[in-house]
Amino acid sequence: MRTFIKQAFVVSGAALNIAGHGCAHGYPAVLFAQIKTDGGPVTLTDHDTSWIASAVGAMGIVGNFISPVLMTRFGRQKAHLLCTVPALLGWIVFVLGNSVPAFLFARILHGLALGLRTPLAAILVAEYTEPKYRGAFLGTFAVSLGLGIMLSHVWGAHLTWKMTAVVCSAFPLVAMAIISLSPESPSWLISKGRPDEARKAFRWLRGEGETQNEELESMIRNNERQKENSYKGSERRIRFRWYDFFDSLAKTLKAVLKIFKKREFFKPMIVAICMLLAFEFGGAHMIPAYGNLILQSVLNKADPNDVAWQFTVIDMLRTVCALVAIFLLKSCKRRTILFASGIMTVLSLTLISIFVYLRKAEVVTNSVLLDSVPMCLMVIYTVSFCLGLVPLNWVICGEVFPLAYRSLGSTISTSFLTPAFVLSMKTAPHLYSSIGVEGAFLVYSGTLTVCLLIMYSLLPETKDKTLQEIEDSFKNKREDPDTQLSLIKTNLEAN
Repeated sequence: MRTFIKQAFVVSGAALNIAGHGCAHGYPAVLFAQIKTDGGPVTLTDHDTSWIASAVGAMGIVGNFISPVLMTRFGRQKAHLLCTVPALLGWIVFVLGNSVPAFLFARILHGLALGLRTPLAAILVAEYTEPKYRGAFLGTFAVSLGLGIMLSHVWGAHLTWKMTAVVCSAFPLVAMAIISLSPESPSWLISKGRPDEARKAFRWLRGEGETQNEELESMIRNNERQKENSYKGSERRIRFRWYDFFDSLAKTLKAVLKIFKKREFFKPMIVAICMLLAFEFGGAHMIPAYGNLILQSVLNKADPNDVAWQFTVIDMLRTVCALVAIFLLKSCKRRTILFASGIMTVLSLTLISIFVYLRKAEVVTNSVLLDSVPMCLMVIYTVSFCLGLVPLNWVICGEVFPLAYRSLGSTISTSFLTPAFVLSMKTAPHLYSSIGVEGAFLVYSGTLTVCLLIMYSLLPETKDKTLQEIEDSFKNKREDPDTQLSLIKTNLEAN
């Protein structure tokens, strides 16, 4: 129990940062509504609001590529602390600023914090927690994100937009205090050749049981083998780097290409990218942004007020499912949750689309069916998507990458999230107007199907497995080489 509390304490810093990110997601609605309603020294045009809203995504990919440098150079703890700084500065700028440029600068800071945090958060949980708790801890991120969005809206309904920014700044402040009291990641310490410090940090987090010691020593041995294999090549690169830049560059590119050919790297990367695409095109951001338009089309209502209670039900279900998913991840296998959720999401989206086509063709005309069936299908879709694909986005991306390439793999895969976000959000209104919501749902269900098929063929089961065991699964490594040699020797002696 003591080790669980320690792990929960460390993870709470990341969860608070994610909640702060949720506040940043929800804050523009508060800012725009109050400024347009109350007036004052600032006037916002539609052009201004669109830039303020999208500035976060523009800086996200920049942070994605800075994050691995910070993680590798300074360690997980210091990188986590650094990524919290721009989030706090963004809220301070909102409190002090009264102009569009100030708001843009604040959103750029929040976008930078988001980009820095996205590759880091899942890695932190994967490296700080033991396998039996890892899924539940990673699942709390979906709850934290939804909670942050909800709280920013609640505070914004009762406070001014400046006071809302003050309250929201509490999340990064408390997170910074927790991060400062947390130890460095044992995995990072091992990768830097500091095994004694790694043992101390690991035992503080995980205790000193036989299983824990075996996992720790296995990581240390694996890291030593990797260093021995790369020693000669590294020495040669250092000798030639000084007088032959192009030769060094060619060898560096060759080394990078060699990494991309490794099963334990490219398979997890493909899985993580597919998971992120399924998360985005499954509706993670489109439903909150365009939910009124979608429900109007699906339920055949003319006014957004006609779907107000239905939209509230969807929002409540999203939060409840995020909580339930924590316990689901603790008790069920990852692949079972992923593919059950994925199949039900695809089926519900397809059935919604078919029903709308049938209604427009006047095949279905009964008023009771027209009101109840599409809403029931939307409920099934929301539950299916939020119980599996949403929380597993954090879990899968945090578990699959091996230690040696974790920063690089996480960065490359998460860099797909921002373009996917922009693509889904920008194309959604055009799809709705050209082929209708029902046509767009068919496009999304087709995208999800392709991603699920790829993950079905590549993703091993990861529940309750150590990170080393997951890495070996991608290598198709069944047994340790020493064990195999021992078995061969035994068989020869028997014969």
